[in-house]
Amino acid sequence: MLTSQTHETETVYGTGVPSGQQFTGGLGELWTHRRLMWTFVLKDLRHRYTGSTIGFFWTVITPLLELVTYTFVFHVLIGVKFHPAGGWSNYALFLFAGMVTWMAFSEGLTSATTSIRAHAHLIQKLNFPAVILPAHLIASAVLNQFIRLGVLCIAALTLGHGLSWHLALVPVVVAVQTMLVLGLGLIFATMNVYFRDTIHWLRSVLLLGMFMTPIFYPASVYPQRFKLVLQLNPMAHLVGVVQELMLNHRFPHPHSLILTVIVSVICLLIGYSIFHHHKDRFSDLV
Repeated sequence: MLTSQTHETETVYGTGVPSGQQFTGGLGELWTHRRLMWTFVLKDLRHRYTGSTIGFFWTVITPLLELVTYTFVFHVLIGVKFHPAGGWSNYALFLFAGMVTWMAFSEGLTSATTSIRAHAHLIQKLNFPAVILPAHLIASAVLNQFIRLGVLCIAALTLGHGLSWHLALVPVVVAVQTMLVLGLGLIFATMNVYFRDTIHWLRSVLLLGMFMTPIFYPASVYPQRFKLVLQLNPMAHLVGVVQELMLNHRFPHPHSLILTVIVSVICLLIGYSIFHHHKDRFSDLV
């Protein structure tokens, strides 16, 4: 497997990376090496489902199975509703919108965190643009997210109130979310090189964060004394924005968008700064 991955990388460059070639600095590396990154994205998508009977369909089936479980537990057993008069279909739509957004965030972040150690052979043997390793896994999670959003669109047409022009703004929201995940992913990928327990701590925090984010319940039920926690949670805003655009057919409060954009840009700048500062040491540590 390692030999195959190295061969694919060399194939993209023709005869490999010329000695002494300097890669474009900054995040422009992702555009400069977009062909290589796309190759890695496709390889990751193929690798995920290699050997399974229904392959790529697990991208849709897994969240649908979780949707049924969470709808039964939170709506049927506990009685949680997003709208007072909403039935199970209304709850399922809002829950699925939140789940799709959170799953892309969680999958992208955890995969990015382990990306440097998982591809140690590339870091050690090639003059390789390291930023592509976490970035291509995040891009893969985003592609899965768009597939699931397509399923949500079909469900909204079938069970909900249809779709509106607000749907055209969802890719902008996904782009902001991607900046946030990439920034955090670069930070945690760097940390995981130095501290192998990083990924374990991250998974625990993400589990807590999933229940602290209004995915299974509406933001309106958040206790007043914890409202600040809700306001400072960028994923709470992203989940709410997607639900507003796709299901309520209205533009979200500008506060949510402004705060999320600011946090995402800051995370991206800090994340790349940390990653760029430490990347030359990766080959000695992985």
